[in-house]
Amino acid sequence: MNSNEAATALDSVDRTERKLAQHAHWPFHRHAMFGLGEGLLIAALAQPVAIGASMMAVAVALFGLCMWDDRRRHGMFVSGFQPGETRPLTVLLVLFVVAMAAASLAIRDGASAQPLGFIAGLVTFAVCTAASLLWQKIYRAELESGGRS
Repeated sequence: MNSNEAATALDSVDRTERKLAQHAHWPFHRHAMFGLGEGLLIAALAQPVAIGASMMAVAVALFGLCMWDDRRRHGMFVSGFQPGETRPLTVLLVLFVVAMAAASLAIRDGASAQPLGFIAGLVTFAVCTAASLLWQKIYRAELESGGRS
C-alpha cells in the first residue's frame, strides 16, 4: 500500500465515523431506561428478597429493552465499555454504581423495606441518566473528530 492509498483509506474511515456520529443519537427515554435500570438494581439491594427480586427482574427487562431498541433503531448496540474518550466516564460511573450498591447492602436488614434504599436508587437513576447523556455527547464528539482529541 502506498501513501496515497493509505491516505484514502484513512479519509474513508473518517467519513464513516462522521456518518456514524450523525446517527449516534439516542432519545431521552433510552437514557432514562438505562438510569432507571441501574436505580432499580441499587434500590433492590436494600430491600427484602421478595421486593428486591421483583425490582431486579424489572431492571434486567429494561436493559434487554434498551439493547433491543438500540438494535431495532440503529442496527447495533453501542456498549459503554469501549476504548476511547468515553472510557474515563464509564470507569467513574462503574465506581459510583459499585459504591451505591455497597451503601444499599449496608443499610439492608432483610426484614423490611428500606426507604434509604429507594433514595439511593433515585440518586443512582439521576446520576446514571445524566452520565448516559454526557457519554453520548463525548462519543459523538469523538466520532466527529475522527477519534482524534
